Amino acid sequence: MEALRLLMIIDKFEVGGTETYVSAVVEEMSKRKIAVYVAGKPGSLLSKFKAIGCPTFTSIRNQAKFERWIVKHKINMINAHHETTGLLGSQLSKKLKIPFVFTIHGTYYPRSLITRVLKKCDEHKAVISVSFPVKKWLEEKNISSIVIPNGINTEQFIYSKNRELLKQLGIPRKSKVLLYVSRLEDEKGDVCKDFIRAAQRFMDKDEDVHVVVVGGGPDLNSVKKLAAKKHAQRIHILGERLDTVSLFSISDVVIGTGRVALEAMSCKRPVIAIGSKGVFGIVKPENYNVAWKYYFGDHRAKQTVDTNRIERLIGIALRSKKTSAVWGNAGREFVKNKFHISGITDKLLAVYHKMI
Repeated sequence: MEALRLLMIIDKFEVGGTETYVSAVVEEMSKRKIAVYVAGKPGSLLSKFKAIGCPTFTSIRNQAKFERWIVKHKINMINAHHETTGLLGSQLSKKLKIPFVFTIHGTYYPRSLITRVLKKCDEHKAVISVSFPVKKWLEEKNISSIVIPNGINTEQFIYSKNRELLKQLGIPRKSKVLLYVSRLEDEKGDVCKDFIRAAQRFMDKDEDVHVVVVGGGPDLNSVKKLAAKKHAQRIHILGERLDTVSLFSISDVVIGTGRVALEAMSCKRPVIAIGSKGVFGIVKPENYNVAWKYYFGDHRAKQTVDTNRIERLIGIALRSKKTSAVWGNAGREFVKNKFHISGITDKLLAVYHKMI
């Protein structure tokens, strides 16, 4: 069998769910001595990939230079992850006769684009869906795919008390902390604003609650303006951060979706799942499998986003520390069993090795 030399193409080395997932896969493959390379436009996450030790390429707009780099490193598998990089990766795949994998991370990709990507690439190709709703969505467009979810490095995402971080943020130790993590753009930016409105109403009744919002993006300034209107001293808008494990660990409840929900559960945090498609609700042992099938509200939802509903969910999630501890412990076991990065990497490698 030919040794795998894999190129992952992302849009940009920025902090986001897809990029964090790719970094986890790259790190796991590097541990296994697999030759893996990553290309994307420069961004704040580039240092993390360089720390892993994998070769990176950032001049992806210069196609001739990119081609020479691919040939130089004897790449024999391309896996693209975004809309624009899907087209770029497929063109390079066909020209250089390299097998091609397109990973679809949500239901927001235009159908015409996916069709174009798959027509332009090498004949040896495959499509990966990160969830069952994405697989079903693709089937409706007559595109078959393999479901391989986002993997979590559960040795990295592990609860670790950090009182120093609480001190840095000016949050008293006995406060209850609500954490929202997402890129603040499009539906995710709107969800963040609805969450802040709901939290501000909840904070009217509870002076011990603090809110932390993590994520960059075009909606960051409007989120800051909303947070400044009420309880501003207890709402901490942090922008992009790389210390998400510490931030999960100081939180009593995490509001998130998709990969964020899984990372929070790996850190034993109770989760209120709210995503692009709407509200799933509190994630607990009896609904874990359904939550996964909905991708925690990001690819499918039970209810529309509503501030009253979110406020009620916050109250329920904060009510009992004992219940929260049970949810936290069970959540970590669920993530370890179903989404551990080692098992997910095995599934990816099986797809790649069939094609080279």
